[in-house]
Amino acid sequence: MQVPLLILDTLDGLGTDDFKRFRWNLTQPVLDGCQPIRKGHLENADKQDTVSRMIDSYGEETAVNITVEILRRMNHNNAAQKLKQAYAGGSTGGSTAAQNTHATPPSSSSSSLGLTPAAGASVCAQGKSVIVAPNISGTSSGVSINMNINTQ
Repeated sequence: MQVPLLILDTLDGLGTDDFKRFRWNLTQPVLDGCQPIRKGHLENADKQDTVSRMIDSYGEETAVNITVEILRRMNHNNAAQKLKQAYAGGSTGGSTAAQNTHATPPSSSSSSLGLTPAAGASVCAQGKSVIVAPNISGTSSGVSINMNINTQ
């Protein structure tokens, strides 16, 4: 299943008041390094519009991380765990150029969610997004790190 559908299915489980509270949380700081979505962008948004705005603003992985964190704040721990497992379980569609992975800083609460990209994963930023890579320290022989930075 594609990431937007995973998030949408999760939000469909929220009642009207809980969904309103979820949207409000999106206008507040949720994860370090992620700017809140402006209130005016969510004011009359239904669930589909909210998911689209989240994906546009944060990318797929960060949108999942933010959804999980907000659900936990709202004490919807079962829904948060179910979304986390569905996403981590590879239930998302195959890799396409339109599916970008977005990393969040390791110091943010998302690192405890276990949703960071695996070794060899592609990490992309869109618009004014920022990618904060983990610090690599120590010494080891025979280890190489390749990093390509493309600006467009």
